[in-house]
Amino acid sequence: MRYIDISKIENTVEQLNWGAIRQAHFKAMDGLSVADRKKYITEHPDWNQLQPAMLGLSHNKCWYSEAPIGNGDMEVDHFRPKNKSKQKIDYTDPKSKSTVHKENGYWWLSYDWDNYRLSGALANKLRRDRLGDCDDVKGKGDYFPLDLNVGRIANDEENIACEETILLDPTNPVDVCLLTFDKGIPVPATNDGDDIERVKQSIFYYHLDLDQLNTARKIVWDDCVEQLKDAKESIDNSQTSAEKKLMMKKCFREIRKLVDSERRAYTSTAKACLMVYSELSGFPWLKDLVRTL
Repeated sequence: MRYIDISKIENTVEQLNWGAIRQAHFKAMDGLSVADRKKYITEHPDWNQLQPAMLGLSHNKCWYSEAPIGNGDMEVDHFRPKNKSKQKIDYTDPKSKSTVHKENGYWWLSYDWDNYRLSGALANKLRRDRLGDCDDVKGKGDYFPLDLNVGRIANDEENIACEETILLDPTNPVDVCLLTFDKGIPVPATNDGDDIERVKQSIFYYHLDLDQLNTARKIVWDDCVEQLKDAKESIDNSQTSAEKKLMMKKCFREIRKLVDSERRAYTSTAKACLMVYSELSGFPWLKDLVRTL
C-alpha cells in the first residue's frame, strides 16, 4: 500500500462540476425508502466518471494492494459502504457471523468523491483464495469495521468524525506507514497493539494475503535482493575511494528505481526489502539510501 494523494483529482472533480452532480442525486434520494434509495444508488453509478483520474493517480494499480490492473477489473470502492455497513464479530473465525452497523450504509456519502478508493476486484469482492490452501472468504464488500470502544457509529447525515475506523486508508499517509512486508507477506510495521490489530484486520478485509499477491510480491522481493547483492559486489570490489563513490552513485540510482517508479507494482514490498537489508552486515551504504526514501 502506497500513499495516494486524493486531492490531486480535484481538477477533474471541478471540471465535471461534481458538486452539482452530488446535489442532484441527493435531492433525488430525498424521501425515498431505504430499499428505493439503495436501488437508486445502484442504478446511478456516476462515480465511475472519476475512475480514469483515479487510475492516473496510481498508474493503473489498486490503491489497497498495489496490484496492476492487468486483465482484471478495477472498481471505484466506497470506503464507507454505500448500501450496508457491517463487520465480522470475530474476523479470525471463518464461521463467525457479522453484525450490521448501518442497514442503509453511508448512503449520504455515495456521491462524495473523497469517499472513493480505487480497488481491484480481488480486494473489493468477497471470494475464497482459490490458489491457497484456505476456505476462508475474504474481501471488503460491505464490511467497514469500527472500534466502538473508542468511537461510535455515525447517524445518517451526521459528521463521521465520531467514528474510529479500523481499516487502513491509502489516502492517509500515517495509515500507510503501519503496513510492511516480509518476503512479500503483509505484516504490521508497528509495535502498538491497537495498530497491529488494525493492520491484521485490513489484511483480512482487503484480502492482502491472497496467495497470488504473496507470490507476485515475493518475485519483487527476490528481484530486489538480487539487485542489492549485485550492487554490494560492485561496491566492495571498487579499487579506490573515488571509484567506490562513483559505483555507489550508480547503484543508488538503479536501486532507487525499485521504489520510486510509480509505474512499478508492489513498490512498498521493494521498500520493505531495502529497509531490511539496510540493517544487515555488509550493507552500511544502503542506510544512506534508505534515509532518503
